[in-house]
Amino acid sequence: MSDESVITIEIRGQEKAALEAAQRISALFLSSGPCRLRRTPGEDEVQLLVHADVSRDPGDGGYLDHNEAEGAGAFLR
Repeated sequence: MSDESVITIEIRGQEKAALEAAQRISALFLSSGPCRLRRTPGEDEVQLLVHADVSRDPGDGGYLDHNEAEGAGAFLR
């Protein structure tokens, strides 16, 4: 996996919608799945990041399994 093909997508919105968006991204591209869910005190909106490898064809998606995660290095950071 090349670091040049990994992008970070920031999603903001209601928690349910943000998690659904992360799931849909993971259906298209190999990804970390939702990570770093953050809440701002006093606000309903959440922020989460998804790291996705866009070098794979759409439809080759899914979360990293444990074997892939070991070799992924910076992909999950």
